[in-house]
Amino acid sequence: MDRQDSLLRIRLQGGLIGRSRIPVDHLLRLLTQFDKVLARTGMVLQGSMDSIKRGPRSRTLKTELSLDLVAVTHGSLATVLELDRASLQQGLPGIDFGMQVLERAISGLSEIQEGSADTLPMGVDRGVLLAWRDLGVLFEKGVGEVRFTLNQREKLLETCYSPNGFRRLQEAIQSPRINMRTIEGRLLMADFKEHGTRCRVHPPTGEPVLCLFDEDQQDEVLESILHYVRVVGEAREDPNTGKIASIKIADIRILEEHEDAQTDLLPLGTPVPQSFWRSPSMEELAESQDVAPLTALDELIGSWPGEVRDGFEDTIINLRQRNRAGGQRNGDRGHLG
Repeated sequence: MDRQDSLLRIRLQGGLIGRSRIPVDHLLRLLTQFDKVLARTGMVLQGSMDSIKRGPRSRTLKTELSLDLVAVTHGSLATVLELDRASLQQGLPGIDFGMQVLERAISGLSEIQEGSADTLPMGVDRGVLLAWRDLGVLFEKGVGEVRFTLNQREKLLETCYSPNGFRRLQEAIQSPRINMRTIEGRLLMADFKEHGTRCRVHPPTGEPVLCLFDEDQQDEVLESILHYVRVVGEAREDPNTGKIASIKIADIRILEEHEDAQTDLLPLGTPVPQSFWRSPSMEELAESQDVAPLTALDELIGSWPGEVRDGFEDTIINLRQRNRAGGQRNGDRGHLG
């Protein structure tokens, strides 16, 4: 195939991957997490201090990064996905922000796998690492390699994401700390305000473990509530018993293959939606109620207090007269008594 046929090629092999054959859940994970990688990389390049923070993506960024899956082909025992720009309006040479994000995301993955845990490449923050980490869960499902090839200008940009790179990326997420411990269990409780940011994980055996997290990890914890998770973090132990008193979370992820474990701990009834745990922004409230910005003050004329003679004043006057008459009657009966 001519390398100019598509902008981006993603080649997967290993496990259940075959010639033009890929499990649906593999495909969904790949495309969903890669979309997150691009969105968060774009936010970082635009100056965002926290790409994982929830909120609507800017329309410009969404348009610039929109991709279409245009073909599913094959290599030797591999599936190849061909993607192209969704918009016909592409940026001019040298100022194509969408292409800059694609280049930085793919080259950043290569640098993360080869670099040190102490520094992050340009365009990469914790949120980008987490998206790459969640895409890399495919390696735990038997995938042996995910190769990204970008047709950029005169030179191809290619990066191979491997199981070794996946482990290296997780080290970058966790970063060096003292007394790092790993626990697995079901996350059942979380506190975001009253007592600080903390949650509780119930391992298969032993007592629940208190886990502390930072504000920028709130969304990760929210997404993990009621799920079976793996937590990696710096542990504080009870000096008398040697048991873990608490863990400061460095990384948390859902273990899909263990979702059937400890289901007896799950509360009955309809689960509380994630939106319950956070207050929507003014922009989100306005959008949900279909409220548009005010464009002219004339729009307010006649909207309040309403018609000049709408009967409201007459109703108040009648109520006052009725109350006054009732008070006088009560007073007279008291005087006669």
